Amino acid sequence: MFDDSFKKYIDEPYRVLFPLGVLFLLWGVLIWLPQIFSADSYPILAHRYLMLNGFSASFIAGFLMTAVPKFSQTKTANIYEVLSFIVVTLIGLAFAYADKENITFILSSLQATLIILFLFSRIIHRKVNPPYSFIFIFAGLALWIVSGIMSVVSDSEIYKILHYEGSIAAIILGVGSRLIPGILGHVEIVQTQRKKYENEKPFLLTVPLHFFMMILVYIVSYFLSEPLGIYLRTLIVAGIGFYYWKLTTLPKNKSALTWCIWMSCWLIVCSFVLKAFWVQGFIHASHAFFFSGILLLTILIATRVLQSHGPKNNQLEDSKVLYFVTAMIILAGATRVSAFLMPEHYLRHLGYSSFIVTIAVCVWSFKYLRYVKTKV
Repeated sequence: MFDDSFKKYIDEPYRVLFPLGVLFLLWGVLIWLPQIFSADSYPILAHRYLMLNGFSASFIAGFLMTAVPKFSQTKTANIYEVLSFIVVTLIGLAFAYADKENITFILSSLQATLIILFLFSRIIHRKVNPPYSFIFIFAGLALWIVSGIMSVVSDSEIYKILHYEGSIAAIILGVGSRLIPGILGHVEIVQTQRKKYENEKPFLLTVPLHFFMMILVYIVSYFLSEPLGIYLRTLIVAGIGFYYWKLTTLPKNKSALTWCIWMSCWLIVCSFVLKAFWVQGFIHASHAFFFSGILLLTILIATRVLQSHGPKNNQLEDSKVLYFVTAMIILAGATRVSAFLMPEHYLRHLGYSSFIVTIAVCVWSFKYLRYVKTKV
């Protein structure tokens, strides 16, 4: 009876995890809001956890647990897989608020472990190969797990950077290399990829050598001295942006969604360039990637998922609401990054950025999140 009532939500876990991710996102940014009125400290560990292990992880798990069974033509998610991810996430949040950083890192790695076990259980029994670019997703999840564990046993800042940036960026590159050219209308890129992976070869043999090399260089770059490491990462991100995402070409499918995704992808590349050349603002420049890459692109891809799995109404992708949301998130990102340049108003700028993001996310949620209930 329980399973029948919630079957559509469990079969397509994004219907549960996207709304949960939005709640984590609003919670995480609203931590900043009091800074407008009374500049003070805030729970940094809880903020990081809510944004990356709450918001980002929920959307990543929701997307992958929905998409991979469809790509591989295997069984859909079951209630235990979805609930175990939610329970681990909530336990981790409790420890984050208790400021138990080491336990939080372990539970964060457990999140990634649950996702990767889900993916392996489907890939092993696949009827067709998933896109070869998804190998970057596995690399990202592996980095997520290892960096979380190593952050407990090592004092090196490298593993924290890998945990909070490198692993998530790798997952975005893996998903985006297949999804973004399709959404933007570059069918030739999609067709070329499909010719390579839609066959009976073992999955790893469908991955081009150059893609393996990009993953290797990307991982190694985090262990090289700066600025060489960030230069190499920028080269990889720009290479994927120009070769796979076709950023030098305008979207062939023209809608509010495609224009906003195109802009978001350009901002991702620019955020890595900014980080490469703005040495003093290195940590703050990372937030440019968070806003343009993780937050904005996640919201936009979620729009496609909600529309295509729900009402299947293409007009929803051409709503001016998307322009408003995109502009607000870009403004919030600029406000957050520029806060470094005004140290006397630093915490207050965090509050301004929080306010802007909250408006954008609430507007987007009101417009699109209702479609988690719709199944055609």
